[in-house]
Amino acid sequence: MEFRTLRYFLAVAREQNMTEAANVLHVTQPTLSRQIAELERELGVELFERTNRSCVLTGDGMRLRQRAEEIVSLVEQTEGELADRELGISGNIRIGAGETQAMRFVLDVFAALWRDHPGVTCGLYTGNADAVEERLERGLLDFALVIEPVNLEKHEWIRMPNPDRVGVAVAADGPWGALRSATPADVAKMPLLLSSRTSNRAVDLAAWSSGAIDPEVLDVVGRFDLIGNASHLVRSGVACAMGIDHLLQLDGSSDLRFVPLDPPLEIASFLIWKKYRLRSRVCEEFLKRLRSALPERC
Repeated sequence: MEFRTLRYFLAVAREQNMTEAANVLHVTQPTLSRQIAELERELGVELFERTNRSCVLTGDGMRLRQRAEEIVSLVEQTEGELADRELGISGNIRIGAGETQAMRFVLDVFAALWRDHPGVTCGLYTGNADAVEERLERGLLDFALVIEPVNLEKHEWIRMPNPDRVGVAVAADGPWGALRSATPADVAKMPLLLSSRTSNRAVDLAAWSSGAIDPEVLDVVGRFDLIGNASHLVRSGVACAMGIDHLLQLDGSSDLRFVPLDPPLEIASFLIWKKYRLRSRVCEEFLKRLRSALPERC
């Protein structure tokens, strides 16, 4: 399987049309069709369902697309890391992050780097901690910004300033809208939306409540990766979303409120990266600037 053929395959998958993909690739349509047919023979599967007007990925095609995108991304990143030694500080910094206010700090550092070196670019990926850490392990990210709990033993890391305050997003006109804080007794009665994070619980309600809450008997309406979409259910009054402050910009919203937990609970954020991995020049410069921008207490 040639790298060029994977690029051809991805172009057809993206355009969903052999002629359009050939135009993008600057090759003839018969050449492209022959390359795709040879790839299918080599793999022993059909990658596209073809009609006169379109090429739609099959199930096998979808699986190959995921792997092909990863392979192409890794090759392009490697080429960039080798080239940037000749071009100075340039290239792409791939950052994955969960939802946390610490991302503003990270991106402020990137913005300052870009102003000095306009050849620098960033690739941002957003997901919960499980998804972000998985992409970091597979080499698809240079850095991951995650909230605790996180296993720091297998990573290099920097603790971010300003920990996040944990609480519950509620409908302002709902039954919980008048609360100034949420006690264990309040949380135990709420219909809840919780994080879908599985590797480690984002918030250990049993520990926070000193055993007053049994997570197994909570009224869990659903789970979410990103709270932005979950907020629609909160607005409807169906559920309250357990999360951290500053994500929904509730100060300017009249229909949602953030209710902090009582006793108070804060969780820290960490920028992590793989140990023993050779970093590009631009990633080294980014880390240098990030460390310099940290308050002394971090």
